[in-house]
Amino acid sequence: MSAPLALNNQSLSEMVRSWVHFDNLAATFTRQAQQARTARSRWEIQVIDYLAATRMTNAILQIAGGRLTVHEEKHAQPLTLQRLEALLHEFYNEKAAGSEDETGAILAFIKAHRGHTLETRLKKS
Repeated sequence: MSAPLALNNQSLSEMVRSWVHFDNLAATFTRQAQQARTARSRWEIQVIDYLAATRMTNAILQIAGGRLTVHEEKHAQPLTLQRLEALLHEFYNEKAAGSEDETGAILAFIKAHRGHTLETRLKKS
């Protein structure tokens, strides 16, 4: 009986070492990606500022593998419960005077019925 147990312990040890290795690798990639996004953002600001200062915001810059243009992007704000509450208060304020503000009841219902998923994960501490 000790042979299968030894094999399982060795197997578990190998699995844990692999998990730790790839967890560290993922953390390293995440840090590198964040640093790359930060650097890209700094360069982007400098390029846009330069194009604006030289009145060339409509320029098309030819680069290896494509073109660069300046354009506006529209991003929706994340719909957090705090943002939803503010929007509901605004809605009831704009609605006919004297109507009841049901924001608290609506948010209580949403929080109670929000739902969740449960995942079993490893955690390194």
